[in-house]
Amino acid sequence: MEAWPSAGRTFSTRRAFLAAGLALPFAALAADEQLVPFADYDPEYRADAQDDHPRVKSFDLRKLDSPITPASDFFTFHQTSTLDLDAQAWRLRIGGLVKRPVELALSDLLKRDRREMLVTIECSGNTGDPQIMNGLVSTAVWSGVGLAALLNECGVLPEAREAVLLGADVEQDPKFEAGGASYVSPHGWSLFIQDAMAAGNLLAFAMNGRPLEPEHGFPLRLVMPGWYGMSQIKWLTRIELIDWHYEGRHMARNYQSLRALDGDLWLDSSISRNRLKSVVARVTRRRAGQKFEYKIAGAAWGGPATINRIEVRIDGGEWRAATIEERAGDEAWVLWSMRWPEAAAGEHVIVSRAINARGEIQPTREEIAKLRVSNREDNSQWPRRVRIE
Repeated sequence: MEAWPSAGRTFSTRRAFLAAGLALPFAALAADEQLVPFADYDPEYRADAQDDHPRVKSFDLRKLDSPITPASDFFTFHQTSTLDLDAQAWRLRIGGLVKRPVELALSDLLKRDRREMLVTIECSGNTGDPQIMNGLVSTAVWSGVGLAALLNECGVLPEAREAVLLGADVEQDPKFEAGGASYVSPHGWSLFIQDAMAAGNLLAFAMNGRPLEPEHGFPLRLVMPGWYGMSQIKWLTRIELIDWHYEGRHMARNYQSLRALDGDLWLDSSISRNRLKSVVARVTRRRAGQKFEYKIAGAAWGGPATINRIEVRIDGGEWRAATIEERAGDEAWVLWSMRWPEAAAGEHVIVSRAINARGEIQPTREEIAKLRVSNREDNSQWPRRVRIE
């Protein structure tokens, strides 16, 4: 089998710097800088929250000090247990409405031209809930082959309407019987052909310059910039092109929102692309003479347009501009910070909002309630509480 891609092999100097896991200038803690504890963390909060059914692990945003999230800290959410697949036995099958169905081993993919992309992925269930703390989001450098290139090689037939991507993780549903056996539902997601053929879609076999770990979909997963994580299938084994509408149990039941269109008209809709969002990740202090200097830092991502600015409000005061410290790429979060020179003793409420090139503003929770009903897609402003001693 061909060697795995190395971090410095095909990256530009900047990309190699990122893939090697080195922090860019954003805001790594200085030797004399301290985290100020948030007052809104649940004492029972654990980043590694649940082992299986579903598997839930958050990225503790207080660790955010680089555009790249280490694989060991990268968030994890999947419906069943983590799979440990045999790379030698694994195959990717592409079939259905194509001229040339194929079956590919991992070694076949490793021989192809590789691409690297810096992409932020967020779970659609990411929220400020005290058990999650908006930690179901992370960013990595992904290496792999283009999905569109593979589909073009197979020759997509004109009547193909959707591409269904299926993982090796399955769930048995005892409510359904088929031929005397319980119905087995693979975790899958379908894309309109136009979406499947988008240039940015990647079949990734490496993360931050190293092979995918089982937690993150080894040996192959889909990475789709700008889409919520539920569509980015891990342990990918099959792509089937069809001329009808796929409605797998997760896509048709679990990942739905009710959206307001006009007046009293509300329509069910599948969740798809992520939304404009920012978070306050941490507050720090460092001594300056007889006083402390305070700084607020965080990240912003998502939405249909470039993020132009981040604003921060403290204790209900005026919105103030933060400084964007790092733009890590078109498909990755921006990292920002703001000095807080007037921090006084006592408890404070800090909230950020992102504003994009279209002038769209990250909404409050109250504004979201007027637009959609869902326990997912929560891109609301996230007030944080911090106590200055």
